Amino acid sequence: MHRSFSGIIWGLIFIALGAVLLLDRFGYLEFDLGEFLHTWWPLLLVVIGLGMILDRPYDRKGR
Repeated sequence: MHRSFSGIIWGLIFIALGAVLLLDRFGYLEFDLGEFLHTWWPLLLVVIGLGMILDRPYDRKGR
């Protein structure tokens, strides 16, 4: 079974985000999702763009 690179990256992102939110919920970590998104939203655009580029199949013959 073939998995796309961007699918793996998105899966890892969701796992990491879920772990951080759980740690916040249980009081082991202080995490403010609103402040995080306000600060790091441009990184989300970069990750989406990289995922689109790296997931795109290409033909070495230039077609």
